[in-house]
Amino acid sequence: MDSTKEIARAIYEMNQLRVSQKDGAVRTGKGEIIGRQKWLVNADYGLDTKVGEDFIVNAASREEAEDKVGKLIDGIAKRKGLVTGIIHVNHSDPMAKL
Repeated sequence: MDSTKEIARAIYEMNQLRVSQKDGAVRTGKGEIIGRQKWLVNADYGLDTKVGEDFIVNAASREEAEDKVGKLIDGIAKRKGLVTGIIHVNHSDPMAKL
């Protein structure tokens, strides 16, 4: 059991991982974000008169963030009894970049 603790401590010290209380992102000692992070995605869709609505989603990549927003808009359309039309993503960036 002591060797397991020693191994875990060595991995921790080697990677120096920290969880930010501000945004919940896991960062290395160098400040690089690992895994999922919050993304701000601005998208236009034709269900109502809104122009460019912002969505915040947790994702590992730009493609995953845009896919999740598409699913969110599909859910909005179903609740309103409509069918999703064209979705145009204006921009998508990690919140840490903004």
